[in-house]
Amino acid sequence: MDCSRFIRSVAFTSGLAALALLSGCGGGGGSSAGVTPAGSPNVNLAITDAPSDSWQEVSVQLVSASLIPQGSQTPTPIWPPSGSSTPTMVNLVDLSQVATLLGSVPVPAGTYSTLQFVINTNPSTMTLVDDSGFTIPSANITVKGSGTIDVALSPAFEVSTTGTTTLMGDFDLSDPLSIVETTLGGVTEVVLDLQVRHRALPAHVQDLQFTRKLGQVTAVTAATTTTPASFAITDASSNTFTYEVDANTVYWDADTQAAGSSTGIVDSVYALVDANLNADGTLYARRVFYAASAATLPAWTPEGLVRRVMPGSNSFKIYAPAVTATARNKGWTLQTVTVDANTVWTFRTSVAMGTGTGYLADIWRGCRVDVTLNSTTGDAATVNVESAYDEGFIGSATTTGITFGFPLMAAAPPPMAAGLTCGIGDMAPRVWNYYQNAGDPTNAFSWWYFGLPSGADTAVADLVSVFTASQTAMLPVTGHAGLYWDGVSGSWQVYQLVLEPEQLHTSVITTAYVDGGAGSGTMGVTCLNPWFNFASAVSSPVTVTLLYSGDLQTVVSSASYTSSSNTFTYIIPVPSGDWATLLVPPGQNTFSLDQVWVRPVLDTTATPPTIAWTAYTVQQYTWQ
Repeated sequence: MDCSRFIRSVAFTSGLAALALLSGCGGGGGSSAGVTPAGSPNVNLAITDAPSDSWQEVSVQLVSASLIPQGSQTPTPIWPPSGSSTPTMVNLVDLSQVATLLGSVPVPAGTYSTLQFVINTNPSTMTLVDDSGFTIPSANITVKGSGTIDVALSPAFEVSTTGTTTLMGDFDLSDPLSIVETTLGGVTEVVLDLQVRHRALPAHVQDLQFTRKLGQVTAVTAATTTTPASFAITDASSNTFTYEVDANTVYWDADTQAAGSSTGIVDSVYALVDANLNADGTLYARRVFYAASAATLPAWTPEGLVRRVMPGSNSFKIYAPAVTATARNKGWTLQTVTVDANTVWTFRTSVAMGTGTGYLADIWRGCRVDVTLNSTTGDAATVNVESAYDEGFIGSATTTGITFGFPLMAAAPPPMAAGLTCGIGDMAPRVWNYYQNAGDPTNAFSWWYFGLPSGADTAVADLVSVFTASQTAMLPVTGHAGLYWDGVSGSWQVYQLVLEPEQLHTSVITTAYVDGGAGSGTMGVTCLNPWFNFASAVSSPVTVTLLYSGDLQTVVSSASYTSSSNTFTYIIPVPSGDWATLLVPPGQNTFSLDQVWVRPVLDTTATPPTIAWTAYTVQQYTWQ
């Protein structure tokens, strides 16, 4: 009997307030032929993704994107531009806390209810590399659906008659349904059912950073009394992007390997551009590398996700994209960045952190950084931390902050005894105070539940109530915290906290699912109680609610292997009418394993408030 393995990266992109759970791969049309005529208002079309600790690379070919007007079933193709038929290869893991700008495209004014992507479903066009560096064979990859992904836009996306708006689709690798890797009876299957959401813009749109864009300069415009200076580039896929510049834009002349200036940006030179959004939605170039030939531009761009920090050698490794003479993102490799006593550290470019090697302690796996190198020494001249976050089990929640760390108890059940000890290694406790800065009210602390359409809650007391009720229910809460550098204390503080679905460990169904009507049902399971040391193997009974109506319905999937015929069957989603048959205690001749993710639902009508554990996903693996 082989084990079943579910690859799950529990990491959620900060900034997910006001999002509803949206659809994944589905039916429908989709075409890349023709885009809307010039003269229509511009829309910046971008894609991003939540971070993943389970995958180094998930590269897929993006074929096209369309918008569907409200009340219509007819897609309006918006990308790629007319005449371009080459799919764009995108490494979704590379898009953690940063966006890839597909295009700044003309779109007719109006109201749109759906964003539609089409990906190439041929596994031979994909590259999946797990965290150990193992590349999944294409023969072991199955893509669910037709490759068309419909993303409901909630609220509806409004394109006005003037100005530029930005629309982002979030390819959520952190969703348990996006990538499922299963080994049963020696048969390995990787199933992709990419879950995509409409991602809201950050409160400060200037904080949204884009991956570097490579192209040839096709226009240069001088500043006037009413408009800033700008230049335009056209990339290898015939997309044109216009960037505004000002006195703060940094230039690097790759031909002379020295600091450059705006005078070097002329027609036909090649430029590699770091960009942000302006408040009005236009693009701003914060840093530009340029050269007469694209081949002279940096062989790799020092930006990406931190994979390992090595304080003893004053260095860290990032998984960074390479650049070729004709296109960006032609491969991702581990690159080593060395810092020295002169390295200047910043957060989101404008927030000063400090100088020196000691700030290696303030980055870790999953942080996103961009780096400029000293042309003489090769060491990092600057390290800008684009995003920092922490996640895991919430060991405590108080009026001043939260503690991440896995709480292990020796014997007694909650209420928790004083002197609670935590796990070892990277599970050691990490304490984060709430970010409260009178001069920066936009980034003041707030929290919410992942996937729910409600807005962010700024009341710390509500968070403490949820944590306390979860303790009483003998199950912990997990979360993802976006961190902000506080210049006063010289430390990271949490400014956004998303409570995530939590996986019940070693789940076994003890009471079959029963439909209770009114859109929900329940089942009983036992699981290892994570409030106890795993060595004690204490199991606890839990009643789990499954929803088949409402905002956040439970998704049930089934993977089964039959040894006599050496066949493997995967069903997602299992219709709610079949749950009572599927979700039952295991039989004598059938071995099964259930993976259950739950989210806490607080019942404030009870005194004190209580928690009901509601299933986010249930995945059953069966072999016989």
